[in-house]
Amino acid sequence: MKHIKQKFNLVLSFVIAFLLVPTLAVAQDNEVVEPGSFETWKTPLILVIALIVAIGLLFLIEKLIPRKLRSIFSIVFLAASVFFGYQIYASIMAPVKFKKEKIKRYSAVIDNLKDIRDAQSAHKTITGKYANTFADLESFVDNAEFAIVEKRDSSYVYFDKTYKIDKQRDTVIVDTLGFRPVRDSLFKDNRHKKMKFVPYASNDKETFVMKVDSVEINNYIAPVFKVSVAKDIVLHDLDKDLLKQEKRVVSVDEIDGSEISVGSLDKVSDSGNWPTSYEIADDKKKK
Repeated sequence: MKHIKQKFNLVLSFVIAFLLVPTLAVAQDNEVVEPGSFETWKTPLILVIALIVAIGLLFLIEKLIPRKLRSIFSIVFLAASVFFGYQIYASIMAPVKFKKEKIKRYSAVIDNLKDIRDAQSAHKTITGKYANTFADLESFVDNAEFAIVEKRDSSYVYFDKTYKIDKQRDTVIVDTLGFRPVRDSLFKDNRHKKMKFVPYASNDKETFVMKVDSVEINNYIAPVFKVSVAKDIVLHDLDKDLLKQEKRVVSVDEIDGSEISVGSLDKVSDSGNWPTSYEIADDKKKK
């Protein structure tokens, strides 16, 4: 009977191990953790230690512990099983929860960067340059106006002095019909008042970093701008190991590098460094 019980406990241990195999697959998923990273081997290590402790306690209880004390050691065994089971669960779920929270925070940050980009684009359209500060940009949105124009094709006849004949010349006539405030066109809900603040930062007054410069392209000086925020600021209270991994990521489906940004100081561009998946998610949200 004793041997049967020992064999049963041993089989039970291996059954538990078999049931935990799927957790290894999740822990090794490239979409959850970076291959070769600390998170890749942390879960298997915890699993191996848990199984060794579980099997060791089973034999310890059966062979070395007097019957009177077995109930106490059984409780210890149960507590150890719960502890290691939780560690395994937490190890697997940490990257999953991190990714879910990361996407939520990045989406809010990107929404603000898009608003800043729209405001800067309007500023350049009307003034020919980008605003240097958020105060200037905010004031511009509150006070500037878009000209409402109508373009129509036309033509007229002129006398060509070279050939001594009348010629027809095509032209476009632009009529200004009125003006419309920039705020009403872009920010009817006045959200431009908050676009400079970084969502989820530890300090609710944390602002994006905005820089304005110019670059020479084919002997033409073009204005450029860049607005950015470090991932450290957005994800400041999340797992530090996963944050380090996030800052090193290089993928077409992720935001590369250590910051989230829109625009560039090296070339004429108002694109963001985020993947199209954030654009698709934003379009679905608006619908």
